[in-house]
Amino acid sequence: QVGPLVACIDIADRLGLSIAEISEGIKETKAFEHRMQPYSLNGATIIDDTYNGNVDGIMAGLKLLKQESGRRIYVTPGLVEHGDAAENVHQKIGIVIADSADLVILMKNSVTAFIESGLAQANYQGELMIVDNPLKFYENLEHFVAKDDVVLMQNDWTDNYS
Repeated sequence: QVGPLVACIDIADRLGLSIAEISEGIKETKAFEHRMQPYSLNGATIIDDTYNGNVDGIMAGLKLLKQESGRRIYVTPGLVEHGDAAENVHQKIGIVIADSADLVILMKNSVTAFIESGLAQANYQGELMIVDNPLKFYENLEHFVAKDDVVLMQNDWTDNYS
């Protein structure tokens, strides 16, 4: 949201608003839900990026996760609608995940094996969980995380995809 905020600041300045007024306005802005939205759960930091997904967003999120301390947990079903490129895209994602997370949780679907292949290619040494029931997993997240964990949840896999 930095770009739109900078534009708003410029417009507000040109309209004669004070720095204090502009600052108060910025404090009122809120991030969009499920778009890199952080919250705390049992002392863990959860980063909810489940709204939508694309390769660039995944890579940016994994770059952030890699920099975190504590147990780094990555949760994803993968991406939908990549057609013939799905295998290659998800193998590359798996390779990057392998260097970014201590625990990987994959929601089982048609691209899970491709991500697993990328993890194997990168000689992933962390823990891997495959979840058959994503709703149950998300509903019980508070029983899964511990203090100082950083959990990045990316993308959603709607019911109309297998």
